Amino acid sequence: MQLVTLAEESQNQRGFYVPQFAVKIQDAGLPRDVLRDVIQVTYSDNLKEVDSFELIVNNWDTVTRRFKYVGSETAADLKQETPKTVHYHLFDPGNKQVTLQLGYLDELQLMTVGNFTTLEPSFPSSGGPTLSVRGLNVLHQLRRKQYTYSWTGQTDSEIAENIATLTDKTTGQKRFPVPIVVDNNAKDQEPTIDYIAQDNQYDIDFLFQRARVRGYVVVVQQSDTSPSGRELYFGPSQNSGSRDVTFQLEWGKSLVEFHPTLTTANQVKSVTVHGWNRNTKKPIVETATLDDPRLNRNKDLYELLQKNDPREEIVVNEPVFSTKQAKDRAFSILSDRQKQMVKASFTTVGLPDLRAGRQVLVKGVGARFSGLYFVTDTTHTIGNNGYLTKFNARREDDGSATRQ
Repeated sequence: MQLVTLAEESQNQRGFYVPQFAVKIQDAGLPRDVLRDVIQVTYSDNLKEVDSFELIVNNWDTVTRRFKYVGSETAADLKQETPKTVHYHLFDPGNKQVTLQLGYLDELQLMTVGNFTTLEPSFPSSGGPTLSVRGLNVLHQLRRKQYTYSWTGQTDSEIAENIATLTDKTTGQKRFPVPIVVDNNAKDQEPTIDYIAQDNQYDIDFLFQRARVRGYVVVVQQSDTSPSGRELYFGPSQNSGSRDVTFQLEWGKSLVEFHPTLTTANQVKSVTVHGWNRNTKKPIVETATLDDPRLNRNKDLYELLQKNDPREEIVVNEPVFSTKQAKDRAFSILSDRQKQMVKASFTTVGLPDLRAGRQVLVKGVGARFSGLYFVTDTTHTIGNNGYLTKFNARREDDGSATRQ
């Protein structure tokens, strides 16, 4: 774990001075007059969703007293591409590739490559008209058709590789339009899954689901061998081409805002999973408890948890077909519940490398709330208040880092 304080990161980010952004449409930067109209740029990522971005743009020309991008165009203007009408088409939703970078001075970090999907103009009763332009990562284009399929005796990485080879029975074309690459070292360490099904899901959503189970990331990256110039990476974040770093944040120094919540309301002391062994024709019953040595997150809060006498939970509505599968599923449910004990929302100075899936070490907020947190989603904004990063995280402290 590379632990970096914000004082150290300041040297990498030019002292956090002069936050800047770059937006390219079809590899061409925004014209200068359009760039001056951009009021705010926002990028958001989430473990459970496709990355998104938003531009808020001034939509009023004070000289001509006309709308710049949406509101003054005619039907004839929309049918032609001329220097006069180019602004009317600039932010049209479609397949135009949009690249967003954020950072400081000339050190900009690629945040996402996507497409505009939504135009939302505002015509207020007071103040200037604005235009909100939203877009999604190119992964959203992979939601073309839902499929039902199943695999037996394979690892998650093998399943990901197999999805890239499957074809649609109706069209005969590949279900997944870009190559999928995995980390071979991680692949060798993965457990074999006896049986798993994709139930009427988009392939990309199924991959997101499996990535969450493994703690992996799913990202689009450049490729020299793919005809499209892109490939999909499925694997650990440290090998995804992005910087793997854990930031140390401290209240009063590097944390602008910190709002934690500790709750024992949904905690359980044990989880029992029921299943059926098809080979032996006998029921399967496996239980995981708080005494399981594999549970190594937030152990400093166990005493508080035991005082509240958490309830037991029995799971009978999930298909399991072996003792190991039932045992692993029970442990997974119990472990996930523990990780939900402490959640928090944060605001800090803009950090382009702080993304969903990363960890942060929080200090200076007491024993219950200091520790390692796992980031579930982030929002990066450059606007009137400079560059700020807001994010949500859950405490997953394993005692490996010093906290105070």
